[in-house]
Amino acid sequence: MPIFGLDNVIVGIVFLFFAFYCFLITRDVNHKRQKETDKENLTELREGVYNGALTAVLCIAMALMYIIPGVTVTLASGTVEERCTLSMYLLYPTPTATFAIYFLGFIFVFIALFVVYEWKTEKFSKAPPPKQKIHKLDKELSRKAFHILIIGVLAVYLIVGRLVVNSLYTWLITAPYDFWGYSGVVLGSDTGLVAINQIVDGGHLITMFGITVVFEFVVLLDLIRLKAPRYFPARILSNLYREKEKDTFGPHVYLITGMLFVVLVFPPPVAMAVIAVSALGDATATIVGVTKGKHEIRPGVSKKTWEGTIAGIVAAFVFGFIGFIAIASAPAYISYIGTVERGIIIGLVINAIALPVFFLIDYYTPKPLPLSDNLLNPILVGFTMWGVYLLF
Repeated sequence: MPIFGLDNVIVGIVFLFFAFYCFLITRDVNHKRQKETDKENLTELREGVYNGALTAVLCIAMALMYIIPGVTVTLASGTVEERCTLSMYLLYPTPTATFAIYFLGFIFVFIALFVVYEWKTEKFSKAPPPKQKIHKLDKELSRKAFHILIIGVLAVYLIVGRLVVNSLYTWLITAPYDFWGYSGVVLGSDTGLVAINQIVDGGHLITMFGITVVFEFVVLLDLIRLKAPRYFPARILSNLYREKEKDTFGPHVYLITGMLFVVLVFPPPVAMAVIAVSALGDATATIVGVTKGKHEIRPGVSKKTWEGTIAGIVAAFVFGFIGFIAIASAPAYISYIGTVERGIIIGLVINAIALPVFFLIDYYTPKPLPLSDNLLNPILVGFTMWGVYLLF
């Protein structure tokens, strides 16, 4: 008999592992900060400490979101039918969490093969990669490429998710692959698959799965870069890190952590709007600031410009609204808004109210608030949007 919920518990334990190493990285940065005498370096190291600590806290929170329901379902009594149905309400309905665990194994295999390849070809070197002169715009575009790629999240919500879920659960009930015991339990009846589609939100589920896999990949790679740099597979990318990021996590880790937290906590339309604001708004602000920025917001304190900030605010509103209404108006999500007309009003209001939060985060980070906007935007903008959404 399948043990429903155990796979969610294992995923939660993986998040606790990441949280543990986040605290280790934070401790190392803090030790370096205590010995630092240069004021500028001290400020940057303090930012690394706070970012690492907040990332660890988010990992613990997400771990508990997996572990508590997982343990509850694992220990639940009742028939197989009852427990199978109950497992559909987990963050990852069985067996999706199992696939997330499999992908973690694939990542370890990839890293191991890379290490073996480097040893075989004798290309291994303890020396850092040669520094290359990279144009400032090219560097920022490369750094923000990860932000822009999240537009694929919209496609997963609207198209890919339900197709994958339909294929997955249809495949699992076929006789040769019925190792989860679904046939004749939940999916065995003529209406079983329909029932699953009503319980399991395909777009949301596959979005969570995809972001979780990316999270596992980027966090593991960054841990290798920090703890064992000679094993880092993407050493050429080291040139894209800023000096203050050499001893702590890169901005992409903070962004993917915030995105995953958003997808786990908030309803799909709000989650998509928050992701669009956090990623595309921030990317626009940076790119416009680098190319067109001439008027610094706080000369001598920050290099952020009014041109970049205003462009970021406009982009945040536009992309946030498009993200919200695109998801909310889809047939699978229309219940979140009632009607398209009502959804347009909700989308305009929640994005308009989120703009001051976006601006304040951009204005006060990383000085005097020593935190990354990649972490603060998903959290603060997310709870702001969600709070306003609940008022409707």
